[in-house]
Amino acid sequence: MVTRLLMVVFTGVTVLPHSVWDASAADLTLYREWAEIIVGRSVFPLDDERWQYPPGAGVLLAVPWLLGGGFAYNWLFFALVAAADASVLSLLIGAARADGRAVAQTGPWVWTVGVALLGRLCYGRFDLIVAATAAAALLWSTRRPALAGAAAAAGVLLKVWPVVVLLGLRRRTLWRMSAVAAGAGLTASVGLTALGPGAWSFLQFQSERGLQIESAAATPLLIARLVNGGWTIVHRYGADELSGPAVSAAARGCVAATVVGGAILLFTWWRMRPPAADLALAAVLLALVTSRVLSPQYLVWAVAVAAVCALDSRTTQRPVVMLVLATALLSQVEFPFVYDRVATGSWPGVIVLALRNGLLLCATVWSVARLRGGGTRTLREYPPRSVGRPTAASSR
Repeated sequence: MVTRLLMVVFTGVTVLPHSVWDASAADLTLYREWAEIIVGRSVFPLDDERWQYPPGAGVLLAVPWLLGGGFAYNWLFFALVAAADASVLSLLIGAARADGRAVAQTGPWVWTVGVALLGRLCYGRFDLIVAATAAAALLWSTRRPALAGAAAAAGVLLKVWPVVVLLGLRRRTLWRMSAVAAGAGLTASVGLTALGPGAWSFLQFQSERGLQIESAAATPLLIARLVNGGWTIVHRYGADELSGPAVSAAARGCVAATVVGGAILLFTWWRMRPPAADLALAAVLLALVTSRVLSPQYLVWAVAVAAVCALDSRTTQRPVVMLVLATALLSQVEFPFVYDRVATGSWPGVIVLALRNGLLLCATVWSVARLRGGGTRTLREYPPRSVGRPTAASSR
């Protein structure tokens, strides 16, 4: 509660309309413009190259506009994110109490501390809401597969990555969740397509993006730029991208690394059957470290899945969870505090960015390696059955 109150205090001024001077809340102005287009014209922002989200994101961004719009938009958006934040914490606390083991209490703390370490950026973007759908899908997957499937479908329609929660589930659960997710997703997709033109324009914009300077693949080139020059930083698709020798090769390498990493995870799932949440965390970290675009708010995805992993005493990922938290802290240092140095490619910014991406790479490799120690285990049920389980008072 204290961490969130501090975030409210420090974000309060920046949620005012036109307060674009603060990088943490700058996107709220853009969200408001998109919401006005979607609601007023019944069309997605298909002419804006910065629109790079599935159509469900348009509906989400339109909600604050429909509820109040104008001056109230930013405050209502802030309230939606806060509600999602509280919902995740409530689910984690409920799961920890139902489990009864002291180690399960670390789950809620990982979420509480992780979001605080990422800072107010979490409340100025909608990625926390997407992370909430993934966490809910994982927690409900065993006992409430229909709800879990609906949550996963909602997450995929906001941003594609929550599909990773389906990895590692037991076959029966996987089929039930996938069926509900596919049905809900297809129905919603038809409705969103009918809402207006441009629902799927994000696919073109995403495919045309280059190598963002914050991505792990760009870090060696940024260091080389400091030593020898030869690279420039350009602003495209709403982000700062690197231009120069080997950039295209690095971008293609990201795609190849994603494919190879995905194949390794599938092989690990087939041979070892690691816990579902553990496999999901490895998949999220792999997606982050191999992505051509690595915005700092994406780390909340890993924080959410790490919090679910921390609930289970059998998780293989506990050391990795600590690395995720350290990476979250460095992400806040990188953005917004030294991002002006990152955007200009100067030493202070590049050093912080290299440390952040180095930690992320270590977390990814360690996460995948530790999956080998989790053979034949499945995600613990949340809430677990009480029969034969010890009880203990919650520390929260």
